[in-house]
Amino acid sequence: MKETISILGCGWLGMPLGERLVKDGYPVKGSTTRKEKLKAISAIDMEPYIIGLCPEPEGDIDAFLDTDILFINIPPGKGDGQPRFYFRQMKALLKRIEQSRVKKIILISATSVYPQNNNEVTEDDAVRIESPFSDTAWLDIEELFTNHDDLRTTVLRFSGLIGGEYQPGRYFSGKELGGADDPVNMIHREDCLQIIEQIIAKNLFGEVFNASADEHPTRRQLYTKSCEIMGIEPPIFIDNPMPYRLVNCDKLKKALNYQFVYPDPLEALEV
Repeated sequence: MKETISILGCGWLGMPLGERLVKDGYPVKGSTTRKEKLKAISAIDMEPYIIGLCPEPEGDIDAFLDTDILFINIPPGKGDGQPRFYFRQMKALLKRIEQSRVKKIILISATSVYPQNNNEVTEDDAVRIESPFSDTAWLDIEELFTNHDDLRTTVLRFSGLIGGEYQPGRYFSGKELGGADDPVNMIHREDCLQIIEQIIAKNLFGEVFNASADEHPTRRQLYTKSCEIMGIEPPIFIDNPMPYRLVNCDKLKKALNYQFVYPDPLEALEV
């Protein structure tokens, strides 16, 4: 009997992940905050749950956490408007995890844990940088779980996302965009999914991995092509250099013997 997996957040990544894991033979539970999405979760043979973190868990959290592996994939937000809402969400979730049988976790984080100092960065270079989407540093979120003695948490630091409805050009169409010739770090959803599947299959828990495509096109190349694909106005590029980071994924590729399906983000835009 394969391990049971609970996916907290069945959105752009969690929904196709659940579908794949079901096909791989895993019993899968999937959560959403919207009642209208329950049918879609059931339709791909996941057991559906409505779970909210406000910041305390709401819904049948005990049944949802009656699982072997927990996949955490919720983006940071401002929530109740009080300080460090995302951190408080994760801290409240962790308390409930401690009361459950969960021992293995996959936590989706971001490469924004790294300073933009125009250098290549590896997993050891993470620092406390406040997220632009919340008032909490990703590293604080990671360490809630990785410093817990009773949990084996693997952190996946994804770079910019491509695939499905994600076309990065839409956010910059017609807007001024500096650092036109600076490199970017991106990853296609297909690679995200395959990496997660392999981590589960190979039982690689208690690790921290960067996940970013091999090649690093410039901002000008990436956003111009993305806008061309969508048929919208490209950004107004400004040539002044801006700070950037180059994400190194050697640790991931070695541990999984992994080759990226889409090593070139420019080609990935068309998929």
